[in-house]
Amino acid sequence: MKVPKGLQQLVGEIMENHPQAQIEFDPLPSGVCWLEVWFGRRNFQLEYHPTQGTGVSENFDDTPPFIRHDRAFDSLEAAAAHFKSLLTDAARTEVDHLPKALVLRENLPN
Repeated sequence: MKVPKGLQQLVGEIMENHPQAQIEFDPLPSGVCWLEVWFGRRNFQLEYHPTQGTGVSENFDDTPPFIRHDRAFDSLEAAAAHFKSLLTDAARTEVDHLPKALVLRENLPN
């Protein structure tokens, strides 16, 4: 199964522009690809289907499992643009809820 180049680029852009995000990417043999991203307290999902379009959702604590997507797109490019806009909004709103960087320092004796 070949992953669409647009999805590969989207995952790469997320890793580059939002290194604090937790990403789960699951390409299936059928051609369907699931992308789930956690950013602070927010959770986003993109489901790509090679013939049925792409769905994008933001999930909340009270979101029931396996319901329809918030938005459906005929083109992967439009879905990716919407997904990136959600992540950009999360980057502004979740600053206080992201993990802090951990710096290890070795204290050497004098």
